[in-house]
Amino acid sequence: MQYISFAFLFLSLSSWSQSLPPKALVYGGPGACEDGCVEGAVEAAKIAGFEVTMVYPSTFDPAIFQDAAVWIHPGGKATTGAKAMGRTMMGHIRTFIGNGGGYVGFCAGAFLTTSRIGASWTKGLGIIPGRTVLYKAKGYPTVEKMDWGGKLREIYWEGGPYFSYGVNEGRNMTVLGRYNRTNQVSAVQTSYGKGRVSVTGAHPEAPKWWRDSSNLTDNDGLDYDLTTEMIVWAARKI
Repeated sequence: MQYISFAFLFLSLSSWSQSLPPKALVYGGPGACEDGCVEGAVEAAKIAGFEVTMVYPSTFDPAIFQDAAVWIHPGGKATTGAKAMGRTMMGHIRTFIGNGGGYVGFCAGAFLTTSRIGASWTKGLGIIPGRTVLYKAKGYPTVEKMDWGGKLREIYWEGGPYFSYGVNEGRNMTVLGRYNRTNQVSAVQTSYGKGRVSVTGAHPEAPKWWRDSSNLTDNDGLDYDLTTEMIVWAARKI
């Protein structure tokens, strides 16, 4: 009877843990913009069905990765974020992804993924091959038309990159989106070690008030369906 009780308890705890929402780590430290970037990333994670834990360099503890499914890096300034996190924290993020964790990045979070951040000499995570290059839009901020998964979408953009890589570098890369005006790559998915990486130079997580405050017209509305696809794919929930 005692064995049966322990077995029942184990199965009950296992079922309970599996019923909990997966955990998303959202960076909220220096380099994350203060005008809604973090809030947009948090909202995207919640809409995708994830429980959010905020992460800051000042209180960083590697133990947070133990039960996390995905790291979400919001927009802002990638070089500032990289310097604030430092080599140690960035090394833990890289190890988390390599061991099977997910990474999702918007704008600055995309810049951060290559070995060098944009045109700077600041080192990035190095989880995506090639380079990130500042996209030259006709407005700032603006709503850009993008070919995303074979469908034309209008997505908020504010200073994000496009991805440039050679044929050999791109063998393991899947193009999610392209800027319609130039055909430059705006979003990619790839793997790093055992983990998955899904990033875009645009802001599909942008709340409506970003568009309203700049009098921008977005004919197809909010893009949380895209962020949900990115997050659940990176976290291996599909």
